[in-house]
Amino acid sequence: MLGAALMAQSKASEAIHHFEHVIALKPNLPSAYEDLARACLAAGHLKLAIGAASRALAIHETAQTKILFAQCVREARFTADDGRIRKLMSRALSETWDRPRELAGACISLIKLDAVVNGFIARVDSSWPARLPATELLDLSIALSRDQLLCRLLESSPITDVGLERLLTNVRLAMLTTSTVDNRCDERLLGFYCTVARQCFINQYVFSMTEVEADQAQRLQASLERSLAMGDPCPDFWPAIMGAYFPLHILSKAEALLDRSWHACVSALLVQQVKEPAEERRIASSIPVLTSIESEVSRAVRQQYEESPYPRWVKAGPPGQSIILNDRPPEQGFDALFAGCGTGLSTVEFARQTPRARVLAIDLSIASLCYAQRMAQSYDVTNVEFGQADIAKLGTIGREFDYVEASGVLHHLADPWEGWRTLLALLRPGGVMLVGLYSELARQSIVAARRLIADRGYRPIPHDIRHCREEVMAADGESFLKSVIQWNDFFAMNECRDLIFHVQEHHITLREIKLFLTGAGVQFGGFMLDALTVQRFVTRFPEPAAMTNLDCWQAFETQAPSTFAAMYQFWVHKPVACSEAAGEKASDRNQL
Repeated sequence: MLGAALMAQSKASEAIHHFEHVIALKPNLPSAYEDLARACLAAGHLKLAIGAASRALAIHETAQTKILFAQCVREARFTADDGRIRKLMSRALSETWDRPRELAGACISLIKLDAVVNGFIARVDSSWPARLPATELLDLSIALSRDQLLCRLLESSPITDVGLERLLTNVRLAMLTTSTVDNRCDERLLGFYCTVARQCFINQYVFSMTEVEADQAQRLQASLERSLAMGDPCPDFWPAIMGAYFPLHILSKAEALLDRSWHACVSALLVQQVKEPAEERRIASSIPVLTSIESEVSRAVRQQYEESPYPRWVKAGPPGQSIILNDRPPEQGFDALFAGCGTGLSTVEFARQTPRARVLAIDLSIASLCYAQRMAQSYDVTNVEFGQADIAKLGTIGREFDYVEASGVLHHLADPWEGWRTLLALLRPGGVMLVGLYSELARQSIVAARRLIADRGYRPIPHDIRHCREEVMAADGESFLKSVIQWNDFFAMNECRDLIFHVQEHHITLREIKLFLTGAGVQFGGFMLDALTVQRFVTRFPEPAAMTNLDCWQAFETQAPSTFAAMYQFWVHKPVACSEAAGEKASDRNQL
């Protein structure tokens, strides 16, 4: 009881001793280990947190303990492995204990503990941009095919590590070399080829490619297309290798691939690269248009996401506790709006968690909406309505909502503040909004990258994005530019475009947010942050009221500029008695 009370007061370090005392008395009580894991995680003791969560799993495996374990390993970077954690991480990916992207960093640290893998990465780095001999890499590929953790990660999330990306880039070239040397392929090796191809599809073919390599890949594409046109047989590994360089659905007779008999791993690849894209094209005609899209900025942003839907996700996170608004009973439904839903990851997760919610998810991009609807269907989500709309025009749809999510979208509008006011006008009194905005202080490396792009004249096309990435990876290690690789979005083509090539982007300060909220007459409800950051903040600002004091957070961010590296993500509450006038243009942008 005392430990729980201390946790409620954000005194995690003090709570640890009390939970350890409970464990000493009841060593097989799983809830005690769960409590200890949460306390250690909040206090920044990741190793102890992972150990406690692992013990809780071993005693009594539940959905809750799986999610807790995943939360503990998110920020972990392992330096040793006895095999036990690796098996748990492989299960966490396969069974989706968390979004795969949240686990990628920890998984990569385990993969790189392998001496052979680490040795090859060192060789690749030392010779880059030259490639290693294909014969050596084919032997390595057979070894990599046995690494279940690596293969599960390749199939579910972009690889977010420069060294491992370069190693796989070398492996891919070795794969291509075999297409002109040998028409046979070991079954295990074929499976790994398909795994690499699935990774390349997920990261939208972000890997570096030489001109000679591109020409050879195009010749393989032509050979595959001739075989399809003539009805001739072709080796199983041709589509596997082709799919590692170009999406198979671009072939002139791509759907003919589905009519042929293939190894199971090739068939699974064809589902990803032919069948699912075809389903998205079919869905396109069914997406309703809810508003016009008239402004120049909105049209430019729409075009970007039609070309580069963001992000290309494979698995949603596990369903969590149902969201209940304003203390209403869980059986009572409510209306939710996802403004700028993109490819639907957050929307699908929310809808699964809150099945009684009536969800409207809108976006500028039909391509993004098609991806989102296909994924919603794959999870049997039936409480979401997708539609194309411009936030600036949403006032014309004649609907109101109890919950609005606008995370990562307002800063891409011509006027973020006007867009925010539009959404607040749709929020019912007593409603809640989740907002995500880019921090001016946290995105200095992005500013440096955009300056490089302008200086070099790089365009937002795959060829230039690859060259820009190479320059960023080669930058001085102490520069703002080099730190761009800390963003996971850097490691996928569409996401890298969103990160540093975006056609429209604003950076916001906490002072601006505070002034807007005051003028709009809505209440700041607190940031969404990890437990360790909250613990550090409470250590500096122990008063409970400080958690919702933006002046305190501004002081904290000034000392720790990377606190909001992803975004400011925070809750806003609309008071029941909030007057309509509070949301009008009295809070004009000039006040900021």
